[in-house]
Formats: sequence, C-alpha cells, structure tokens
Amino acid sequence: MVLHHPPVALPSSELMPLVNLRNAEQLAVALAGSDVRAVLCGHFHLQLSGTLAGIPVWVTPGVVTRIDLTAPPHLERAVRGAGATIVDLGGPFSPMFHTVHARDAQAGSQVYLVDALSGADVSAAQ
Repeated sequence: MVLHHPPVALPSSELMPLVNLRNAEQLAVALAGSDVRAVLCGHFHLQLSGTLAGIPVWVTPGVVTRIDLTAPPHLERAVRGAGATIVDLGGPFSPMFHTVHARDAQAGSQVYLVDALSGADVSAAQ
C-alpha cells in the first residue's frame, strides 16, 4: 500500500503529528488480517520506520531535501540531501528497504529553518 501522509510520527516532533495521516487507527483496522506486506509513504522528507497493525511502515527520505532532526523540537530544519528507497519484496527477508543517497557537495547545507507550528522563517534569527 502506498500513502502520501504517513500513519506514524515521531513523538519528539511537534510538527509531524500535525501533518501525518489522520485517523491512522481506522487504517490499522482495515489492514488487520489483510495481505498488505508494507505501507510505503513520503511527505516527511525523513527516513523513518514503524509498524501499523503489525505491518511495516516505511517513510522514504526526500528527493531533494531531508529534515534535520538535530534542530530543537520547536523548529523544522531542512537540509540538502537527496534520497530514495528501493523496496525488495522478493527476498527471504522481505519486505526490505534500501535507502540510496545522492552525491551532493552541498549535502547537509541548510535550505530553510522555520518555526514548526507557525511556519515562520526563523533562519535569520539563528
């Protein structure tokens, strides 16, 4: 199954619970006992994994930027860092997720820094 908004979020992030899938528990009920082998998501621009109804949930990193979790919890910092995921559904350990990162001389450089709740640009204040 492929979704845009992940049904999981890091509890330490103030922003993720605001932009993740609403009513994930209803999706969990629908998936329970199904033949779904993985839930694949994007949206967070952050490599993240979890489970929903015992099914692996994988959030792939962003294709241009990634969220830097070393920012204070009330801020969201995006840095350059392109990535993608290869999903292997045929092997003995499947589903297996392989993250591929692009080579970029500017990887890790800040793209934006915003207040996680208001969206206000705070990069000049830092």
